[in-house]
Amino acid sequence: MGNATETINYGWVASPEGRGSIDILWSCCTTVLLCCWVSVYPNVGSPNDSKWHPLIDKFNLFCISLLGPDFLFGIAWGQFESARRSVKLFRTDERFSKDFKWTYKHAFFVDMGGIHLRSPDFPEGFPIDAQQLHYLISHRYVDIPDMEQMAIEERNSVDTLSRIIAVFQAFWFFISTFERFRLGFSVTTLELTTVAFTLVMFATSVTWCYKPCISKPRYISTKDDITVQAIRDAMKRSTHPLLPGHWYRTPLDYITHDRFGIDIHWKYYTRLAHILHIPIFSRPVRARPWDRFPSDTWLCPDYKYSPLALIILLGFSALFLVAWDFYFPTYTEKIMWRISSVYNAAFSIYGGVYYLIEMYRSKRRAIGSKRLEQLTEEIPTSRPVYHHASDSDPETLTSLRDSLLGLQNISEEHDPEMAVSLPVLIPVTITCALYVFARGYIYVEDFISLRAQPSGVYADVNKFLPFLG
Repeated sequence: MGNATETINYGWVASPEGRGSIDILWSCCTTVLLCCWVSVYPNVGSPNDSKWHPLIDKFNLFCISLLGPDFLFGIAWGQFESARRSVKLFRTDERFSKDFKWTYKHAFFVDMGGIHLRSPDFPEGFPIDAQQLHYLISHRYVDIPDMEQMAIEERNSVDTLSRIIAVFQAFWFFISTFERFRLGFSVTTLELTTVAFTLVMFATSVTWCYKPCISKPRYISTKDDITVQAIRDAMKRSTHPLLPGHWYRTPLDYITHDRFGIDIHWKYYTRLAHILHIPIFSRPVRARPWDRFPSDTWLCPDYKYSPLALIILLGFSALFLVAWDFYFPTYTEKIMWRISSVYNAAFSIYGGVYYLIEMYRSKRRAIGSKRLEQLTEEIPTSRPVYHHASDSDPETLTSLRDSLLGLQNISEEHDPEMAVSLPVLIPVTITCALYVFARGYIYVEDFISLRAQPSGVYADVNKFLPFLG
């Protein structure tokens, strides 16, 4: 962007009176770091976590937001939708008295692992989500918890002032950059990238506005010392006749057992990162049963707010195309930016379509499971598992089949539902690898392009009230 009369400034531009290179770097980096750090909220940690683990979980989400703020928005959106379903479930259940209040903050608190269930066979407890809590209460396996005693507000470590500062910084940056466009001043790709971050991170902050920041859980116990195994036996006889004999995460995960396809793929790659000793996006859960819910879990949203979410994601990817005719130090860099920005937009469209397909599959599986549980009279004795080749198979075929099965499912808990088929895994891996390369190039170009920029880039607007000119 810019006009033909502008000269090109090479190298570092000082800022004795106007804005210089340091002003651009400082405002952009500060805005991005504030957006990516202050607006992320990890789930409740394990009771055995050290004081550093909450910081590690926050850093993991921070790295996800740098990889792609649209990824973090997808995680936050799913958590918001889960909380919304929880609020609707509790508020429409006539078995609860009118005095019982269930808010979004309560729903987020439970879904993020804020309540652990203890029983005689699980004295250490394990986390339950809001849907599992509703099931336990409605079937009188636990008493209704006193949410006031959970002290959510008192233990919430969210710094309201830092959130206000982050939102104000992002809003100010967005307005000042928009003013530069209005006045016809040149804008750097670094500023454009920062605007894209502010757009998505603001949407993420809205979806997480009710999510507290709490590091340790609270406990509830089963009534009359009933065991979890007894609850599972009763579930199998009544509400869940298809309940398998083996569980993989927690003994009650079958109540909300559906694995969202996006989460299956995400867990595959984060597990691969753990194997390669690169745990920058997620902290693995080692305990069985799980002692916490990972912060990077993707939950299936509903269709109600899907159009709005898709607009936000497509708007984010389309912003990089705005720099199509920006000035670049070399023609090769301009072509590389165009290719990367086009691929970034194409990946968002591809990801959006794939996301909708997985949402549809998840809904269909949920409906099918309910119908099967209503119609099934004979209960299967076990969950389908992957079988190795028989002894009569040739040795080479047996080895190949074992290798393929091992490649499809690398989850720590060896849950068959976490397997990824090779026809899906291969193209997804290729498209994701290209996305990482394209996103990485955009970030690198944001900084190296500052070595040569039009003079209009350094023309200043009103720092305090941009629209006054």
